[in-house]
Amino acid sequence: MRLKDFPLAPCLAASQRLVAMSRKITALLFLMPALLLGAEHASARVLSYEIDRRVPILAGQPLGETDAKGAGQPLGETDAKGAGQPHDGADAAGAAYELIEGRVLFEFDPDHRANARVTDIRLAPRNARGQVEAEADFVVLQPLEAKRRSGTALIDVPNRGRRLVLSGMNRVQKGFNARATLDPDSALDWGDEFLMSRGLSVMWVGWQADVPAFPGAIGLRVPTAVEADGTPVRGRARSDWVVDAPQQRLELAALGHTPHRAAEPGSALDQLTRRRGREATREPVDRAAWRFDESREAIEATGTPFEPGWIYELVYAAEGPPLVGLGFAAFRDFASWVENDPDCPFPAKRSVAHGLSQSGRFLRHLLYEGFNQDEAGRRVFDAMMIQIGGGGRGGFNHRFSHPGRVGNPYANFFYPGDDFPFTSRPQTDGDRNEGLFDRAVASETLPRVFQINTGYEYWGRGASLVQMSPDGSADVAPHPNERLYHIASAPHFSLPFPPDPRSEVRPGLFTGSSIDTSPFQRALLIHLLDWVERDVAPPPSAIPTIAAGSLVAPAALRYPIADLRVPRTPHLAYRNDYGPGWSQGIVAPQPPPLGKPYAIRVPAIDRLGNEVGGLRALELRAPIATYLPWSLRHGRPGSSNEMAGYIGSFLPLALDAQGRRTGDQRPPLDGLYPTRDAYETRVVAQIDALVEAGWMLPRDRRRAFEAALVRWEWARGRAPTETAR
Repeated sequence: MRLKDFPLAPCLAASQRLVAMSRKITALLFLMPALLLGAEHASARVLSYEIDRRVPILAGQPLGETDAKGAGQPLGETDAKGAGQPHDGADAAGAAYELIEGRVLFEFDPDHRANARVTDIRLAPRNARGQVEAEADFVVLQPLEAKRRSGTALIDVPNRGRRLVLSGMNRVQKGFNARATLDPDSALDWGDEFLMSRGLSVMWVGWQADVPAFPGAIGLRVPTAVEADGTPVRGRARSDWVVDAPQQRLELAALGHTPHRAAEPGSALDQLTRRRGREATREPVDRAAWRFDESREAIEATGTPFEPGWIYELVYAAEGPPLVGLGFAAFRDFASWVENDPDCPFPAKRSVAHGLSQSGRFLRHLLYEGFNQDEAGRRVFDAMMIQIGGGGRGGFNHRFSHPGRVGNPYANFFYPGDDFPFTSRPQTDGDRNEGLFDRAVASETLPRVFQINTGYEYWGRGASLVQMSPDGSADVAPHPNERLYHIASAPHFSLPFPPDPRSEVRPGLFTGSSIDTSPFQRALLIHLLDWVERDVAPPPSAIPTIAAGSLVAPAALRYPIADLRVPRTPHLAYRNDYGPGWSQGIVAPQPPPLGKPYAIRVPAIDRLGNEVGGLRALELRAPIATYLPWSLRHGRPGSSNEMAGYIGSFLPLALDAQGRRTGDQRPPLDGLYPTRDAYETRVVAQIDALVEAGWMLPRDRRRAFEAALVRWEWARGRAPTETAR
């Protein structure tokens, strides 16, 4: 049931009565009444939960038993148990796990200061107790035996309704658009069981109100804002599209999300424009050339299709904005319930939040808004692992927002998200002096935080703003509770190796990079768990810096390939003017006028064109290619010098000096490794160095070594490429 078009409270009340009569496992966790008006509640704001499925995983066989010590692997004799190495967590291996799926019903006090920053919460329908309700899906993996649980809940923020932490940490081989349901009887759904080797309880809870509808999606049902007379709140909404092929129909929402439906089709307030580039001048599209479809959830061309090579942008009248900001409160209160209510069916002593990409930006935004403090004044999350979030936040807490949209180099333009402040410590921009952690610091609820970005985020998501002043003149030191890590040259997400021959867009240039970031992800998670559970300080931040000359202006880069085309510009964050109502979460005018962009810096490069500074993967330490964290819009109409989203580029080295193309100044493969033995020797030494430094777990040595040999064989066996361009 999707409750998106009418007030939620009455329906959820009826649902609650049905739940009480059902045969499913149901528990009601009613709150203690406050003794005084406005008194703090002592428990998490969970009204009830319902479990739809509770089954053993893989018939209850022990999970996570893989040898984590790296014994017996013929990769050299170096002792890889140095002081920097994280505790590998094998002591909890071998526990049987269960899968629990269900729904949880929340209520939030609209007058409580902990919820005051939820946009439009005062305009939400209320239940009989004067509270605002919302219902979320949840999924939990936990050891069947309580004694095998570590006491730590790893609570992953779903990314557009999906569970990405299993792909990154357990190496589950599934594409983003693959089947999202979990099969407890399929080993393919659990990967190499890395997360289970530590005895973690792994959890997901819905936070996104506009999540796409697909089997297995984890979402949140929230009420919509209404006026005092009960009529829906109205206002201006906006959508845009980059059209790369003729289109007859354009959906108002991105990527299948729930749209803000048009209020009045044919209203004089609706305006469609088009432009040739990101900052180009908009030109109106004749109103007779388009219309809303019958659902009012898309626009259609009435004659000539929408043309390729243009950015189309629609500003229109919409009504009934959902309270998307309740996602912060729901995520907070689910974790608080897990930590503080002994009757919770999956209790934990502490919690670590994990977010990847959109979900990482969600956690940055949650910290900024101060939602790591629950209604009882307690700190909720002990730590956060924020991956590939860049410098952004998102459309997670304003009226008619799009949580599913994000400002990319050439998509989703000028929506709130790339906004000051960016750094954890306060900085000054104009008349503002703020830091991302200010509210958490003031309430003494700041968790320990890892922020991990790849090279792509420096090019495509403004990651340099996380660590420098707004004008780009100076480094800003991380907060003591924070570590910053840069995975050099890596894309937002990696493609399999070897590259598809069809991805060779120019001779010697492939779209898509295969740098494997999972060893860093897994090692850093263990470092974070050691910091939280054992108070073992993690390695210091590892990032390029202005002071070291490793964080530079894009124009300063000199690639060793003379005719390599580079992006017109990295992604820019602008000082947008969202209007006088922005402090209440209202954006007006639409689109927002652009102010001066913030400074941008990118990592410096070495003689092969690979990034320096930060954490360098084995692919860079024993290279057979140049790995660019960016790619261009090759073959697409208009703006071909703009960046494509998320993927990088791969430029293999020539086999020998005779095979180098004109203008390629990089050393050939045989200049780096005269023999295969020389290559293997370097690979082993670099794997040992990564393990010794604590950037790779011993259990990952064998996989890294074998992947390196695959790269060597491909590089040596690849047919020569024509030199003509």
